Formats: sequence, structure tokens, C-alpha cells
Amino acid sequence: MQNTPIKLATLATLLIGPTALADYPATVLASNPLAYYRFEEAPGATTLVDSSGNGLDIDNSFPAGTTVLGSDGAVGSAVTFNGDGYLVSPLGLDTSIGDFTIEAIIKRTAGVPEGVVIANQDGNLGPGRSNLVVNGAGFITTFSGGATTNSGVINTGESFDHVILTFDQSTVAEGVDPTFRFFINGAEAGTGTAIPEAANGSWVIGANKILTTQFFNGVVDDVAIYGSRLDDPDGDGDPSDSKIGEHYKGFLSDSITVESFSSSVLYLDSGQSAELNWLVSPELSSLTLDDGTGPIDVLAQTTDGEGSLMVSPTVTTTYTLTGTGGLGTESLEVEITVDEAAVINSFTSNAAEVSPGSNVILSWNVTNGSNVVLDNGLGPVDPVSGSVIVPVNEETTFILTAANSQGSVTETITIKMADATSPVAHWKVGESAGEQDGTILRGEGSSVYDGIFAGTPTFDSDDPAPVADGSTASIVFDGFSSWVDVSGYDGIGGGSARTLAFWFKGDLVQPNANATLVSWGTGATGARFDTRINTAGVNQLRTEVAGSGSNATTPITTGEWHHCTVVFNPILGTTIGDILFYVDGNLDALTFQGGTAVNTSASNGVRIGGSRVFGSRAVAGKMDDIRIYDRALSKDEIMALATPGTGQELKISAIRQLENGNIEVDWTGAPGDYFFEYSFDLTPDSWLEISDSESILPGETISTAVDDFIAPNAENRKVFYRLRPVE
Repeated sequence: MQNTPIKLATLATLLIGPTALADYPATVLASNPLAYYRFEEAPGATTLVDSSGNGLDIDNSFPAGTTVLGSDGAVGSAVTFNGDGYLVSPLGLDTSIGDFTIEAIIKRTAGVPEGVVIANQDGNLGPGRSNLVVNGAGFITTFSGGATTNSGVINTGESFDHVILTFDQSTVAEGVDPTFRFFINGAEAGTGTAIPEAANGSWVIGANKILTTQFFNGVVDDVAIYGSRLDDPDGDGDPSDSKIGEHYKGFLSDSITVESFSSSVLYLDSGQSAELNWLVSPELSSLTLDDGTGPIDVLAQTTDGEGSLMVSPTVTTTYTLTGTGGLGTESLEVEITVDEAAVINSFTSNAAEVSPGSNVILSWNVTNGSNVVLDNGLGPVDPVSGSVIVPVNEETTFILTAANSQGSVTETITIKMADATSPVAHWKVGESAGEQDGTILRGEGSSVYDGIFAGTPTFDSDDPAPVADGSTASIVFDGFSSWVDVSGYDGIGGGSARTLAFWFKGDLVQPNANATLVSWGTGATGARFDTRINTAGVNQLRTEVAGSGSNATTPITTGEWHHCTVVFNPILGTTIGDILFYVDGNLDALTFQGGTAVNTSASNGVRIGGSRVFGSRAVAGKMDDIRIYDRALSKDEIMALATPGTGQELKISAIRQLENGNIEVDWTGAPGDYFFEYSFDLTPDSWLEISDSESILPGETISTAVDDFIAPNAENRKVFYRLRPVE
């Protein structure tokens, strides 16, 4: 397990253009790009030069958004996008007719919605969706041919990533299926099979092809597009002529001095050895390693910027790696601990109570462990930190044991079984202490279900939904990048049964054409599960997977509260066309049926108020009592949830005296008629009637009763009140 490097000294000139070498631009140009933008222009420049020599300059006479040129980049200057702008290249490349490559250096702003780094626009040939995307979770992806290819690598926003995306059309004999391949920082990452849509429009940098959505937020350095594959330039199926490593080494030469320094292990028993590994600029003039006894030259142990050395410390030792190159001098350090007691810093589960057959995530962090074991058949695990997904079918206790030459320590976790009739995830909205501070939507059962606000959702305590078990607030979304992200819970995956239930109140006009209510999954075919408002129809419910969707009948944007339920039961069918919709407890007929198989990716986390895959699909309106079940609810169960006030707790919430002596009593309950009564001493036979006609109207849960009879009498110094249903 590699540790996180500790920066000791970084020169102010690091990653700033004027001192950079020229290796990377020369490497790019040697591979004959169709277009190459370096963004070396000063702020306010009206033309961005195409350095390829093909004359495809970008016209920036009328800048879009607050895009800033002349930003600090990795290999010179760069362009900063602030989530509202873009640049348009006149390059015309139909990505469906042959191999191609997109190369870019990027650093997103952490915590922002999904953004497109580069995409080809519509021409007169088709939709044009070959692109490079950083999704809301930070993963570097592409969407083309109706499918998402995920690199599996997160751009953390802390440093620049060198990204190469190639498409192999496989025109050579016995070639593989048409394939996208990611290479992130020189290493091959995710792959995906897809055929790009035909298009011959321009290319957009910083936004979706339609220039109105998925704006990128972060820094983009050099961008190059090629009409060939960098991992197989001559397209003969033999990658021995790959340029990937050469391009990455050029990037390293111009962008870093010392990039990383780590140890194969952080703890050793006496007599054991560890391997130190480093990644540095290939152009360093000196590189030394110091264990506290003085520096030694390790440049000879370094090839193409990568090096390693075996060490066998007898006591706890800090190693310092120092490099000097064209960008200055930089140092990183690694500490290896020897012969000290093992410590379990943490051993946690993402849930303490689950339904039988559910998966839990066990996570741990250990210091000084040479041997760490997780019982129940899991065996040895990473001795420093990690996590593992474990199926649980009954109450189970897991034991983590960390040991070394000094002894062993243990920690335990017990996972209990939840009531099978309860939802897997439940957001009551506004019920939890501190929740209405406006940053967290708390989930029932565990903090893993807590949702973090994005944008400006608010709580409305004056307009809760008529929830069967009562509610004190609803959550309000404005339809403009405003939603809640539940990063610890990924929804129901695969083709498993599920029920999604919630209350919604919204108006006819939605700011977004695809206003999404609840979503999870990814963009691959069948892999997302989005329930939204079908604004292209009559504003009825629509649930879709990537590929197709199905529509209900009843409009739900009427300005009134509606209870909405989506049921998928694989016993009835396995496609999105087998979905069932209920509105206000009643089964709603389908007006359109999709045919794509439901195969939801249990990843990305649940999003409430927007789409996980498409950052621009926020909903406008109020939601309350949001539930996800891992089974198909029956019609009677759904009707119980949708019946206003059924089971509403009868209680007095506030009492206040007016200037005229009258008393006002605020109370909650189910719709119906009630007695309003008083007592002076709370004895069983002391209750007397003030009114027999207090009521809560259908669809409501709150009311106010007035005592203008007993309280105004000054002699009645102490009075008790109660309300009880009229039988």
C-alpha cells in the first residue's frame, strides 16, 4: 500500500508556463494532430491559435461566459472554465469513419456537477456525441454510441491529469470490436465497446455539443485531436508503435520535478525489507535519497522518470527524495515504521442494520500492521486501509485482527437484520434535529443515507406533504443545479425488485425539459434508473434507463401534493416496459413502454432532485417522505403510504395566550372531527368539553383550536387541554 506523499518544498514557479521546457509540445506535434490548442494566449485574446499548423484557429471575438485565458497550467498557460462558457473549434471530424484520439490535460474543480471537456457538434450527418467528460463523481468518462465508457479514474481536482482517449474502429483483419480505450497518466484505464454516431460539425471545448448544458468547471491545458490512434498510429493492430508512453513522459518533463514517492509497505518487523518507488521528471539534473545519514545519488536507479530501491531499516526511518530540474527543486518524504505496536484506527460498516441478502461495505484503517485479517472467510486484507463489499443474510459479527511482531489487536462489527417490511432508504425530510439548517438531508437508520445539498435546496416547514405518518417539512428544489447527493448509498442494482415512493408538489412549467426527481446508476445501456417528469408529454411520471423509458398517464405538476410510486418487479417482466406507476395510490396506465432490460449500476450514489448522469436535469418543486424499498410493494401498501394523514400522530405542538386572554392550541392529526377538552387536575373524570367540532380537513394534518371560554377567566390559573377523535 502506497502512502500519500508529503510535500516539503515547492517552488512558486512549479506548473507555471514561463519556465517550462518544450518537450511536450514537440511530442504532440510529432504525432501530427488535426488540431492542437495550447492556450498560451493572454487574457482577452480574440483568437486562439491552432498550433498544429492546419489553420483551425478558434474565434474568441465574442467570449462565452466567464472563461479565463492565461491561467496557470501544467505545461504553460491554460484556460479556466467557470461552468458557464465554452470555445468552438472549426475542426470537422466524422468520428464514425475511422480511428481517432482525443488528448487533454485537465484539472476539474472538486465537487462540481458533470462537465464536458470536449465534444463534437452536430453537422448534417447526425447527433455527434464523441466526447471527453468528467462526471459528477469526478470520474473521467466518454459518452458515444449511446453508451458511457468510464476510465475508472477520478480527477480529484488537486492536480492535473494527462488524459488520452483512443477509438479503435478495427478496420484491420481479425480486429476486435470497435473499442474506446482510456490512458490516464500513461497507464491504460477503462475500455468500452461502442460505435460513434456520424457527425461532421465543429468541436466544442468546455461544454456539451448544444452549448447550453454540462458546462465544464476547472482548468484545461493543451488539447489535441488526431485522426489516428496514439496507441496504434498505423492501425495495424500491433501496439508496439504506441505513442502513449512518449506523450506522457513529455508531459512529465514539462510539468513536474518530483511527482510521487512511496513505499511498498509503511510498517516493517526487524529484518524485513521495503521497496521505495518514485516518479520524477525524466529531465532531472540530480536526484538524491536521504535516510537521515546523508544524501545518496539515485539518478542511476531512475529510468524514464521511474525508479525504485530496496531498503531494510532497523529503526523507524524517514526517507527524503530530492530532485532538481528545469522547474526547480522539490522534495517528498516517506516514513517507514519499525517494531511498534499495531493500531486499528478505524473499523466501520456503511450500515449497522440491513435487509437479508444486502451488501455492506466494511472499511478499515490500520497503523503498523504487518498482517491484517478479516474473518468469516475473507482472510488477509490490505494491511493499511481498504474496504470490501460483503453479502449479509443473517445477523453477523465481523472481526478485524491486526498483528505484527509486537502482538495483535482486534475490533468487531455486528450487522443486524432490519425489519423486512421497512424501506432500505428513507428520507422523512425535516424530521431530524438540525436538519433544517440547510446542508444535509438525513436518512433513517445510518449516516450512510445522509444527503449533502448541492446548490440551494431549502426546507419548507409551512408546507409539508400529507404524509401518512406525519411530516413537519418538505424540501424545495429550484430547478437550477439544486439537488441532494447521497454518496454513501447507491440504490438498488441489477435487475432486482424495487419500489421508489415519494410525495411531489410542483407547477406546470419546469425550467428543465428532463426534470428528474430521483436517480441513481450510470450512463451505460440499461444502467441508470431515473424517474422524472415527462415534460414532452402531459407532465406525467417517466422512468427511464439508458436506452429507453416508460411513461405514466396522470399529470403530477398541478400545484397540489401527489404521492408517486414506481414499482419494478422482475417476476412480472425484466424490461423498463414492465414498470408500474401509481399516482395517489392508484395504478396509472402506461402511455409508452420502452423495451430496454433493467440492469442498474449500483454506483454513483442516489441523487434526489436531479439526474446522476446528466447534471442539467434538475427538478423544480417540493418533495417529501422519499423511500426506496428492495422489493415490490403491494397495492394495499402503496395506498397506505398515499392516504393523507393515515396514522398521523395526534399531538399538541404549541400553546399560546392572546392579549384578550383566549388560548390558541396548535395540533396535528389525521383528517377528521375531534373533541377539544380541558381539565384543571388531569384526573380521569375531570375532562370537560370546550368544543365537539374541531376538525382537520382532507389532505391536511394540522389545525388550531381556540379556548375562549375557560382561559379568559382569571381565576383559572392552570388549565390542561386535550383533543380526541369523535367516534
